[in-house]
Amino acid sequence: MSYQIVDCRSFGADQLCEALNTAFSDYVTPLHLSEKDFREFQRQRGFSAEHSFVAMAGEEIAAFWLSSLPNSRYGDRAYTLSVGTSPAHRRKGLSRKLLAAVIEKQLEAGAKGLQLEVITTNEKAVAAYEAFGFRRERTLGVFRLVNSKALKAHVGKWVLERIGLNDLPDDTGPYFDTLPTPQNSIAGLRGLSPDIHLLAVRQDDEILGWGASFADGAVAQIAVHKNHRRQGIGRALLQGLMEALGGSELRFVNVDTAAQSANAFLRLSGAEELLQQYEMRLDC
Repeated sequence: MSYQIVDCRSFGADQLCEALNTAFSDYVTPLHLSEKDFREFQRQRGFSAEHSFVAMAGEEIAAFWLSSLPNSRYGDRAYTLSVGTSPAHRRKGLSRKLLAAVIEKQLEAGAKGLQLEVITTNEKAVAAYEAFGFRRERTLGVFRLVNSKALKAHVGKWVLERIGLNDLPDDTGPYFDTLPTPQNSIAGLRGLSPDIHLLAVRQDDEILGWGASFADGAVAQIAVHKNHRRQGIGRALLQGLMEALGGSELRFVNVDTAAQSANAFLRLSGAEELLQQYEMRLDC
């Protein structure tokens, strides 16, 4: 069978969503994204139709490589949103052909590389990306925090206020130990704004820390200035987000395992690590 490689400019979210669900339909936990959820997925992760490609088998999307534009905050690397192949079209080299098309287009846009995440236990996928030239850059944890009396008891004296993305400090370096992954970045939050929760602790017009979450309960950022840690600000932000979401749990996706203070904070707050992912990078 012959395949045609084309970019995604002529495809609607409904078509790409159906292709994604088909590609992951035979996984242990099949994926069933709604079109609404897929559109949010696109906005959060910076989807670019011009820089994303599909392999067509007649009128059917057989495989896809969904990508963002290169991002200067991430070394001019482009973020890979998702890669998948329909079960009926696997083992035909389609991902490699799509990657070649993506790289060619990204180089035109000035990209210096690509990056993505993959679950560490998905050995076949990890091996495939390594065969394509990707290398493991860092390991990222996924956590779940269930609301508890212990969390509420440690909120302390801090008063939270709602802020906008434009209220955040220009220099966020003193608040982070490592750079958030692209879907948790300010751009990711802006992509889903206003459907986000953004709370801060402020003192004398200085923001001491903030917490940001998406509407689905995924926490994008818990950031506390390094000079004001271990004073209960982080736990106050966690409880504030829990209440803002009206739920019983929070999720933390892609917490860098090298960020020792962040990992210790989550565990001391009662969070449970569910799995780990590799952040992998390819130099163009």
